[in-house]
Amino acid sequence: MKNLFLTICVFASALQILSAQSSDTTSLTISTYVDAYYARFSDTRTVGALQEVQTVSARDNQFSLNIAQIGLHYENPWLRGNVTIHHGDIALATWSGRFRAVQEANVGLLLAKNLWLDIGLFPTHIGTESFLPKNNLLSSTAVATYNEPFFQAGARLSYGGWENVDLELWVVNGYNLFRDINRSKSFGLLLNFDLSESSSLTYTNLFGNEQPELFPVNLFRTYHNLYYTGSFGSSQLIIGGDFGTQSNSPISGDGTTMFNALITFRQDLGEQYSATIRGEIFNDPDGFISGLYATSAGLIGGLELIGVTLGLEYRPYSNSYLRLETRYIQAADELQIFESLTNNGRLEGMITAGFELNHKLYQRVVKTEFE
Repeated sequence: MKNLFLTICVFASALQILSAQSSDTTSLTISTYVDAYYARFSDTRTVGALQEVQTVSARDNQFSLNIAQIGLHYENPWLRGNVTIHHGDIALATWSGRFRAVQEANVGLLLAKNLWLDIGLFPTHIGTESFLPKNNLLSSTAVATYNEPFFQAGARLSYGGWENVDLELWVVNGYNLFRDINRSKSFGLLLNFDLSESSSLTYTNLFGNEQPELFPVNLFRTYHNLYYTGSFGSSQLIIGGDFGTQSNSPISGDGTTMFNALITFRQDLGEQYSATIRGEIFNDPDGFISGLYATSAGLIGGLELIGVTLGLEYRPYSNSYLRLETRYIQAADELQIFESLTNNGRLEGMITAGFELNHKLYQRVVKTEFE
């Protein structure tokens, strides 16, 4: 940790501009977001249970709440902070039980011009899709998103002084962890390139030891995520994928790998309507990311599946939406994942409605001088 602190200080000194003067704002903003749904699934589970590998709209044959959240966001030229509280089925399906109500809680300090250090609880920096429907072209998320980390506790060093590049360096407790399970830390990167005004390429990663304390087998994990986003007139395209490795497999005991990929295409059908299609594949045969499932041969295996999603969206206003979606996912024949074992697939349908609102409670312009 001493070397990490020294690196931060050297980096800050190298980037600091000796003298700069500008006008900046101090603001306090409140954000709110609500998403509700009704969903049906072709396989049946206990009434009220969350469906397998489902992040959004996870209860069958019920009207329910995906998420209701409220946040406070403070920023001045030298200090910033965020606290967001959330509740709903998304939090139940994805979030840590220890901090389930807290989506984020972090504070940031300006170390040098365009260089920030933030510490606390964060949503993950990894992933082609967000866990929040409002940030995606579809409300439902790919199975890849379900298996990526959702949250992390640690520190972020971010620099935004370049015209077309954003850089973040992360040190966190571990993969999808708020509370650490060993004495090691994981390290990650986010690197975003703006290829044009309407397209970007983003790479993220995370490296670390996921071995619980006193566990006899080393579990060093690497995880890489790469995605492209682009807009072309009335169309939008997202292509992304992950590749992961781990030093020991939970099945064979040897080193193992996994991968996933998705492609999402949206076509606007006027000012308020759009149609979206997504294809996905997920392959983790040793289950070190997805976990293990029973097979028809009485053994165990990791998750392997493909899926396709179709969606229609109506936006009466820019901050609200009504979406109708259907998805079919098909798991490998030998895996016993869904309640209906006739074809080991699942047909889903959902209607989601969402609304978000951001309002500045306080704002004033201050004159600052950075020396």
